[in-house]
Amino acid sequence: MISTATIYSPAGKSRILEANHAAEEVRRRPGEWSFTKPPPIGWERETPKYRAAREVHPAQKARFRFEPPFAMTIDNSAWQYGTRVIAAGEIVETREWPHPSFHPLNYAAEKVLDFFNNRQKSRLPRSPFYGDSLRLSDGMSGPMVVKPTLPQLQPMDLRSAS
Repeated sequence: MISTATIYSPAGKSRILEANHAAEEVRRRPGEWSFTKPPPIGWERETPKYRAAREVHPAQKARFRFEPPFAMTIDNSAWQYGTRVIAAGEIVETREWPHPSFHPLNYAAEKVLDFFNNRQKSRLPRSPFYGDSLRLSDGMSGPMVVKPTLPQLQPMDLRSAS
C-alpha cells in the first residue's frame, strides 16, 4: 500500500503526493510547500467561537469582567467574563478570554484558547482583541524592543592644525 501526504502552499493550494515525493518537495522548496496547513485568510479578525464543555456561571462580582484575567480562581465553574449562565454544549461567541474548559470551534478560537491556557494569566491584557484585530501578547514574548548597539570608533586626524 502506498502512503500519501498532503502538502500546502502559503497561497492556500494543496497537493496530495506519495509520502516520499511530498517530503522531497518540502525539502527542496521550504518557502513554497509545507506539511502544515496555513491559517485561514483574515483569521485574526474573526470572532472566536467555542462550545461550553460544562455549565459555567458568571463571576461573583460584575466588576471582574473589566479586569485582566485572574492568575487563579477558587471556583472552576465561574467564567470571569461571563454575563449569564452558559449551559453545557452551548455555543459561545466572544472577544473576551474564554473559560479554560471551552472547546474551540474555529481557528481564531483555537489560537486564543491555546494562548490563554499556556501563558501566565497575570501578564495578559484585559482582552485578546485590540480594536478589531486579535493580538496575542503577554508582554514577554516577541521581538526585543531595545537593541543594544556597540559604540562605533571614528577615525581621528592626529595631524597638527598648523
